[in-house]
Amino acid sequence: MTGTPWMKAALAAAGMLALAPAAQAQEGQAIKLVCGGIGVDESAKMRAEISSHSLTILYSTPDGSYLTGVHTRVDDPLKDRSAESECGPVGQVDVSEPGRYRVTATFAGQTRSQWFDLKPGGGARTVMSWRE
Repeated sequence: MTGTPWMKAALAAAGMLALAPAAQAQEGQAIKLVCGGIGVDESAKMRAEISSHSLTILYSTPDGSYLTGVHTRVDDPLKDRSAESECGPVGQVDVSEPGRYRVTATFAGQTRSQWFDLKPGGGARTVMSWRE
């Protein structure tokens, strides 16, 4: 390759950007559910990103203690699409298009279900609570 070192670096970076969509194919899903928030640093990072996600869910008890191991499923029943994972204390949902989505979460044999009008990057938030 000929050219200045700066030009070579720019072309190399452009090549890496061109490869990025293939490496992130899973992120192109219609519904994405990411769970975490264990530890102060991870929890703070996820909370700081609330506005960039369609929905952020906090899982807790009525006294404010956080829960983990909450089986969570997000459905778009009209298009037969879903995502599910074990979540807690934070779950973040991203959708590819606006619509009405159902979140169903189960902890210790008790199931909660809520409907949300979501849009990409909508910044919605909710708390799902169970007694331990």
